[in-house]
Amino acid sequence: MSQGYPPPPPPGGQPPGWGAPPPFGGSAPLPPTTPYGYPGPTQPPGFGMPPQGPVPTPPPDNYLAWAVIATVFCCFLAGIPALLAATSVNERWMRGDQAGAREASLRARNWTIGAVLLGMVFWTTWMVGVFVLGWKDTLGDL
Repeated sequence: MSQGYPPPPPPGGQPPGWGAPPPFGGSAPLPPTTPYGYPGPTQPPGFGMPPQGPVPTPPPDNYLAWAVIATVFCCFLAGIPALLAATSVNERWMRGDQAGAREASLRARNWTIGAVLLGMVFWTTWMVGVFVLGWKDTLGDL
């Protein structure tokens, strides 16, 4: 019976390599695992992920929503340059001018912050003048 078949199991026993489990606390050979203890993925060779080039960087934030809010609610005059800078960020990024897009993003952020600060100064001065100093003429006939 040596025609390429494994030898028969011993009578009344189990095949070689099979037997009673190791006693509690004993060491048993463990299969190779990934760092988290789960068996690693089995993939046929040649079917992996293709090699990828450099990861593209995302475009910088254009601060357009903040510029609109600052223009409407805070200071209209300082909000206009913020809007112009915010709308030019994406245009420059699409043209491939990454440095220009970052610069426009920085300008949009700075003009937006300036518009908010100027608006806060204006509205605070107006409220203090009307409610504390009694500038009643600024309210009209309310």
